[in-house]
Amino acid sequence: MKAKPSEGEKSVENEKNRTQTGHSRAGRAPKTSVDFWKTKVRPRVIRGEETAELYVRFFEAEREAWICLDTANQVKAAAAARDHWVRMKAIGLPALLAELAPDKKPTKTATVGEAIAAAEKLAIVRPVSFLGCAKKLRQIAGEIAGIERPKKATSWNSEEAAAWRARLDAVPLSRLTAEAANKWKAERIAAHSGDPVKRRSATVTADAILRMARAVFSEKILAAGLGKVVNLPTPLPFAGVAYGKSTRRFVSSVDPAGLFASARADLEAKHPQQFLAFCLCLLAGLRRSEADRLTWAQVDLPGSVIKIHATEYFEPKSEEAGREIDLDEAAVEILRRAKSDTPDPIFVLKGSAPRSQNSAAPSYRADAAPHRTWEQLIAWLATKGIDDGKPIHVLRKLAGSLVFQSHGIEQARGFLGHGDVSTTSRSYIAKTRKVTISLAPPEDEVAAERAKGGAK
Repeated sequence: MKAKPSEGEKSVENEKNRTQTGHSRAGRAPKTSVDFWKTKVRPRVIRGEETAELYVRFFEAEREAWICLDTANQVKAAAAARDHWVRMKAIGLPALLAELAPDKKPTKTATVGEAIAAAEKLAIVRPVSFLGCAKKLRQIAGEIAGIERPKKATSWNSEEAAAWRARLDAVPLSRLTAEAANKWKAERIAAHSGDPVKRRSATVTADAILRMARAVFSEKILAAGLGKVVNLPTPLPFAGVAYGKSTRRFVSSVDPAGLFASARADLEAKHPQQFLAFCLCLLAGLRRSEADRLTWAQVDLPGSVIKIHATEYFEPKSEEAGREIDLDEAAVEILRRAKSDTPDPIFVLKGSAPRSQNSAAPSYRADAAPHRTWEQLIAWLATKGIDDGKPIHVLRKLAGSLVFQSHGIEQARGFLGHGDVSTTSRSYIAKTRKVTISLAPPEDEVAAERAKGGAK
């Protein structure tokens, strides 16, 4: 069954009289029943004439489509409409239309923007995770195409930035070949050839950008029908590009005990919110996003436990990120005092109401005025020698290292909420356990003679 030319998908953002086909009402058959769809199929008036064949109208988000059912028989049309609806719920409206009209697949290779828009509808990862991958795809596409980044690139209200993003989205996917990507990576690394540390950092960064950009074309997104919605090049973007793991071993000269003592002296009395945020990351090993949206309902003070799980304000990074974190007496007392001292009624850290994540740049509620908790904590950490690109994350890595030294790698993995112990080992352990080699003194003739000579 093929879709007719009049079945194009269109935006219904401004259509005030929109009615969602298939809404269930009390006493009616469910949408999975053919009887439900008997009342939803009908002819269309096209160019002033009513069609002989029946149609059904589908909606998804801000899009709609009329689909021809290739029959004038109401029962057959209802059965086809039911089958199409079930399929749409599984793969989405764009992919359904592509299946029904395979001959309409565009011959022109899709652009970066078209691929991102289509993949976003098919991705099942956290929205913020996909936005991060889309950002890296735009970055590498722009750098390969030689599109200069404007000064106000992060300002969404800037016309200059809007024009720049439009140019990035217009880059054809066919430009993202293995040859172009390998050249891009080599040039980034060569720019730091004289400094081994910076060269290693550039290599890790390039690998991370490639890995995230390629995730837009992941197996799961392709299996969901990306190639049926947009025309992908063959081979796929970045196919055949070699890249390593985008991780670097954690090295720190900071003494966690000394840092905690400094925080008590500098922050606890004068800047209690900064001190509380510091403790959530160092004493509980929380990610900044976990601490920023941690609710009091997740803190079990009598049980000395923080519970990381999905809430109406927060979604864990992964299934393994959901965990229970045991707290020592000092951490419990710090949280108890914070809860008794004019706390926010919902969140452990004070700040603004949580905002939906609609860009790759993270939004932290505790950074809202007048608190600026994370910004000021980062500034304080810089005075203590922690000027890493992600200083808050350094606290979490110090916490993981402490757990590892006392309890081992598996306990550190669970404490940090990693799915794979290799992640913990590669990037979160500052110091391995002390290992020495001890051998018994040799008992041979040479050693005996040497001992006699020493005695003389």
